[in-house]
Amino acid sequence: MNLPFIFRNKKIAKRYREILKVLTKNGFGFISDILLKGGHIPFYILKSHDYMEVGERIRKTLEELGPTFIKLGQLLSTRGDLIPHDILLELAKLQDDVEPEDFVAIKNILESELKGKISDFFTYFEETPIASASIGQVYRAKIKEGKDVVVKVQRPEVSQKINADIIILKNIAKILNERIVDAPVDFVEIIDELAESLLNELDYAQEGNNAERFRENFEKESYIYIPKIYWKYTTKRVLTMEYVEGISVKNRDLLVKKGFDLKKIAREGAWAIFLQVYEFGLFHGDPHPGNILITNDGKISYIDFGIVGYLDKSSREMIIDLFKAFAENDIEEVIEVLSDVGAIRPDTNLRTLKSDLSHIINYFYNTPLKNISVNDSMRKIMSTVYKHKLILPPEFTLLLKSLATVEGVGRSLDPDFCISSVAKDFIKQVYLRNISLTKILKENSKDLHKAIIVLRKLPSKIQSIMTKLIKDDIKVRINIDESESLRYDLNIMINKVIVSIIASALIVASSLVLTFQGGYKVFGYNALGLFGYVVALFLCLWVFYRIFIVERRKK
Repeated sequence: MNLPFIFRNKKIAKRYREILKVLTKNGFGFISDILLKGGHIPFYILKSHDYMEVGERIRKTLEELGPTFIKLGQLLSTRGDLIPHDILLELAKLQDDVEPEDFVAIKNILESELKGKISDFFTYFEETPIASASIGQVYRAKIKEGKDVVVKVQRPEVSQKINADIIILKNIAKILNERIVDAPVDFVEIIDELAESLLNELDYAQEGNNAERFRENFEKESYIYIPKIYWKYTTKRVLTMEYVEGISVKNRDLLVKKGFDLKKIAREGAWAIFLQVYEFGLFHGDPHPGNILITNDGKISYIDFGIVGYLDKSSREMIIDLFKAFAENDIEEVIEVLSDVGAIRPDTNLRTLKSDLSHIINYFYNTPLKNISVNDSMRKIMSTVYKHKLILPPEFTLLLKSLATVEGVGRSLDPDFCISSVAKDFIKQVYLRNISLTKILKENSKDLHKAIIVLRKLPSKIQSIMTKLIKDDIKVRINIDESESLRYDLNIMINKVIVSIIASALIVASSLVLTFQGGYKVFGYNALGLFGYVVALFLCLWVFYRIFIVERRKK
């Protein structure tokens, strides 16, 4: 094979050859031809009418190529804007269960990271892992403080292998960008996204931070339990987390046997994901059954935080606006929101896009709420996204996948579960929260703080102006036309101001007089104070009469 100059490094060149060999063996030899022989190839050749066959071969190829490519497939399984739905379903089956590494190698990494022997930190450490994935393995243990924990340890040299694969993939992506005609995607962008995701997963300290944020966010929610992170025993390659005693949600029969209310669990699980999205802006990106336990007291516990999604305030508002536009059957607003986030390409046929979106909205309108499935909805939406090559934010597609997973878990627990119904109730509560005075004050606290500062400074500003007026330091020169009508209007305006000031003064003075205990009383109130109020009332009525009656008649 004639390798490009960028792959002349021996280790990288060897891995590059392995990749091309696996691609060729699984029926993707034309990609090897593109990379090695040059030339251009139309993008449509990459497609097939038999998506299921292609999808299965892609899945097997990625599994054979190892952790980097498995993660690439998992990343692509959230990108319905790039991949046909049938292939997405196949990518979702990617298995990350691999044969466990020998414990001696794991022990060396653990002791190297913690700077001491296992016995220095743990009174008990089980050598057989309870889970084994492509990046790390998970073990039961007990720390010196007597707490039961699970310890995730990174596999040896996995970081070096992934970094080498990323270098290869980045260079392959550049070549594909140059040589594939009419590709609707930027291959380099996809690999950059993969690299960022993988680097985050390789950093167990980052996963620990994610868990801590979840723990803080759900601190006041009694139905959710997030395990504690033991930072003393956590590094970039080792993560030590509180052991949670519970039953996986995939074990429905055992949950029923233990007497748990599965309808309640399904509903609370859906409510939790809506809270994560709307309230916290941080949501679990992979809430599959293996990552969720039901504790002995019936709480929902997440136990893996390697994949999370982040939504800033503007993204959350965009999602709400999009859902609101869908709910109101407002196609124009849907198009406007999509345009604002840069989802619509310049060459998109808006007429066809509007027609397809109308079909989706009509599906929601004509289908009973209990029969609406997020999976079906996601398939319809993503088919439209793929057809029109819309550019959705990656977090949006990850969110759709999370919602679809939560719905799947909910229906496995309760066949009558309806995530759309939970969403409807949640939105109602959100609306009520938004119109509360406390919520308004909280969200506008910064502006309110600025207003308070201005109000505090206002008396000193007024005093400064009054001092200058008394000293005749402020001079105002007004050049007025000698027109009699203008003079008359100015006199009327000044009179109104003077009367308004007198009325205000009377109200203040009368209020003070009413607080006096002595004097003549009328209906139990000081007569002089009441008289001041009456005069002030007449003065105010005169000003209103001049402004709203006399002036309008002139017009």
